[in-house]
Amino acid sequence: MTASFSGDSVPGRVQGRTRGLSFSLFVGSCSRGLNGLRRVCLVGALACCQLVLGTLPAYADPALDLLTQMSEAAHQLTYTGVYVFQHEGDMKSSRVFHTNDNGSERTRIDALDGPSRQILRVDDDLRCYFPDAHVIRTEHTRHPRLFPALIEPPVADYRDHYDIALAGHERVAGRTCQVITLRPKDGLRFGHELCADEQTHLLLRASTLGPHGDAVKLSAFTEIQMGRHLDAEAFKPLFPGTASWRTQRVPLLEDPDQSGWQVNSLPPGFHKIREIQRHAGRMVQLLYSDGLSTVSVFVEPVEGNGRPEQGAFLPGALSYYSVRSADHQVTVVGEVPMTAATQIGQSVINLRSIHP
Repeated sequence: MTASFSGDSVPGRVQGRTRGLSFSLFVGSCSRGLNGLRRVCLVGALACCQLVLGTLPAYADPALDLLTQMSEAAHQLTYTGVYVFQHEGDMKSSRVFHTNDNGSERTRIDALDGPSRQILRVDDDLRCYFPDAHVIRTEHTRHPRLFPALIEPPVADYRDHYDIALAGHERVAGRTCQVITLRPKDGLRFGHELCADEQTHLLLRASTLGPHGDAVKLSAFTEIQMGRHLDAEAFKPLFPGTASWRTQRVPLLEDPDQSGWQVNSLPPGFHKIREIQRHAGRMVQLLYSDGLSTVSVFVEPVEGNGRPEQGAFLPGALSYYSVRSADHQVTVVGEVPMTAATQIGQSVINLRSIHP
């Protein structure tokens, strides 16, 4: 099967969905305003990876130990700061507040560029505020990947798919940090370069590396404060009158295999995290991760011929691939090379149609 891989071939509907995904994991779900609310959230705050909190194991490997400490620090520490998200010359900034009070984790993220918007999270409950539309999008989810919480344990599994090494020290936001590189062992995932605060192990900078080792996506703190006390007032909506706003809830399927859709040929190390219904149940979203990168598979019924097979590499280290499968359209969008997106899209099947 031959696909046409050009940016011009991306249908307007899907291209619209992906526009703005590159402004951080936060903006992946919250930056597109009223029009974005009508589109599918592909990755980002509402496309979330499950993380496990608590005491994580120690390894006889300094690099794995550091990754473990980075995962813990992002969830356990109290910090405030400003971080930027950059790709292809475009840069956006957000302010983050985070605390963990006796096991109750709270996060607030305010967009500092473009339309006003905000994320508030308390443990597994996430709310995204769109003041221009007077809309609140809510989701019950298990620990979304909100920078700097990008490391998903168990980190020992990373060794199967990445060559991991410590690589000296640099300075980010006025703080010394330890660089750690993760180079892929196959062509089905991107590499990563991370920099962890030397004192607290908090992730200060994260770069996604292209095939030639160049940074295709960057998230980094420009300001950071550790340990500043944050009370409940710091985690309230910025906007007045939110009680009268319209609420949109993202439905999560109770049975993760309820729809019957499955990817038969996942890249090694990727596993299914969750299954979500969208557009009143007409569309199913399957979310997969290898702990560092996420991929969403969207399946929706189509009439007529649907869209031809096509793909593109989008801003923010995102690959897009779409193909017709029987009477459904399968669309893959994720933080993986085009080879992986194509492999995933071409192997989507429905177990119910095979075993009714």
